[in-house]
Amino acid sequence: MEKIASTSLKILIVEDDCLVAEIIADALSDHGYTVVGPAPTLNKGLLLAREADLDGALLDVNLGGCACFPIAEVLRERRVPFMFVTGCIDPAAIPAPLRMVPRLAKPFKLSCLGVVVGEAFGHPSAD
Repeated sequence: MEKIASTSLKILIVEDDCLVAEIIADALSDHGYTVVGPAPTLNKGLLLAREADLDGALLDVNLGGCACFPIAEVLRERRVPFMFVTGCIDPAAIPAPLRMVPRLAKPFKLSCLGVVVGEAFGHPSAD
């Protein structure tokens, strides 16, 4: 696959499983995105959500027993689009104001990740 040589979109990854985070990061990089993070904890995710230049974010809902929803609220306030990445399919597990946020169900096919992220946040732009 050819990488896009460009100023690519910056996508925050918040994922507590290091192996899953690295796999997602590699897949996004292969599709021409710039990865921010990965952030394995709520605190690190909050820091990057508040301070980093971002075009989108993928948020694991459960971060080692802590919910990612405070990160989602920061991103919403900053008007940064985001998507939940979760194995939980029960909508009641997500606070009502965030239930309309797109979700990527775990497990997912890595081959689809670039398309899903491109549709949610836009495609990296070529020079």
